[in-house]
Amino acid sequence: MSDFHDAARNGLSSSEFEAVLRQVGAERYHNRHPFHHRMTSGALSRTEMQAWALNRYCYQAVIPRKDAMILAHAQDPAFRAAW
Repeated sequence: MSDFHDAARNGLSSSEFEAVLRQVGAERYHNRHPFHHRMTSGALSRTEMQAWALNRYCYQAVIPRKDAMILAHAQDPAFRAAW
């Protein structure tokens, strides 16, 4: 199916797992997406840029609530301190 799927199914050492994650990241990271290229080159329309900004704001606005939910349900003090 995919390297990541095979790794999850078959199990890997820590270093092998890290290598798979880095490979997937290098291949699929957002900076490779055509939309990102258009944005960084100034080729987006005003409407497209506004839509991206709204989407980004909505995503960023939820992060503190997500973190609060994780911490509220965490029972391990060491985990909470590390978070």
